[in-house]
Amino acid sequence: MSDIAKRFASHEMTVLHEDGLYRHLRFEGAADSPFGRSPFELITWPYNLVVKAGWTFHFDIDATPDMLDLFRKTAFSGEINPGYWSEKVRAGRDEIEGFDPDLFERQVKQHVVEAIRNGDAPRGIGAEVIREIFEWGDNSHEAGARSALNSFKYEGWSFGETWEWDFSAYTPGFLHSCHAIRHGVDLYDAARKAVAA
Repeated sequence: MSDIAKRFASHEMTVLHEDGLYRHLRFEGAADSPFGRSPFELITWPYNLVVKAGWTFHFDIDATPDMLDLFRKTAFSGEINPGYWSEKVRAGRDEIEGFDPDLFERQVKQHVVEAIRNGDAPRGIGAEVIREIFEWGDNSHEAGARSALNSFKYEGWSFGETWEWDFSAYTPGFLHSCHAIRHGVDLYDAARKAVAA
């Protein structure tokens, strides 16, 4: 279970409205939860779902009247499918992916390791990259990271063409919302099963 998914372990559901596919469900953790209450809401109507979990995303797909089915059928129980789900976001698209400084660091270091293995990089390159890019560079945002990367030169060696390098990953807010939806669907299904029994 991911750290994000653990936030929802103690959540309980309150049905604020339910009329067929028109639902307003609220989920909230126990007051003594180590992650706090972390409340979120799922609102559905035919072909649409909105999740409000600190971030708000509106999903829609013309082929699925009950959006809870979309999330049930496109991931294993308790897991998420951010790649497929991100394609269904109508509102909140600019919050799906963002610059990931850890991904930037991994890619730069991997490139340097490969250059050293291939014998293309001068001695001392690793220490110089650490100093100039990771200690002195402003890698808190993509523009600063790319500037440090593109201006780096050491004994005639540079990173070359890096404009195609992708340093983006799913944002914590989008992943949090995906886990909220998945956990909300599981709680909703468990409550329906209990009522039917």
